[in-house]
Amino acid sequence: MIKLYEAEITDFSQADYTKQYSLLECAIREKIDAKQNQNSRLQSLAGYILFYRAIDDLYSGKKAKITFNEHGKPMCDLCYFSISHSEERVVCVISDKPVGVDIQKIKEITQRKNYKLFNQKECDYVNQSCELVSQRYIEVFTKKEAAVKMLGLTLSNGIDINTFSDEFNFNITKKGDFILCICCKACG
Repeated sequence: MIKLYEAEITDFSQADYTKQYSLLECAIREKIDAKQNQNSRLQSLAGYILFYRAIDDLYSGKKAKITFNEHGKPMCDLCYFSISHSEERVVCVISDKPVGVDIQKIKEITQRKNYKLFNQKECDYVNQSCELVSQRYIEVFTKKEAAVKMLGLTLSNGIDINTFSDEFNFNITKKGDFILCICCKACG
């Protein structure tokens, strides 16, 4: 089971944000409070609104306990989940197996021979079409980000997602000006 929940930060009222903030565990509130600006705080809070709505929807109001691993990844005692946001978009994925999600707005990327964090095969893919450099760059980046989220790591851990190609399933979707990628372990 993999369920995707999506919203825009403007879908929630100030009352929604205030109520959800008051219900969050102290550790989550501290992480939100540490964000640099109000928009970042709203993005994070909107992700948790989606998460708790998903828990109510899928687990009939059971109370979810969230902890954090050594890399800061939030983990739940009821299910696996992942939250991502970009600009005004927020997504949350709930699953019964390890899962990661990333969403990124497609922005103009300058074509170059090598891209930081990408191996040569990924750079070649991005550069195959001059017209698609920005979209392909975001596709590769979201795959990497979704994979490291699923593994509970960070991009700085430097994983090469190509070494896991048989172990991971990637679902990449273009939604308007955004690329969304869900990563989960392959069955079998």
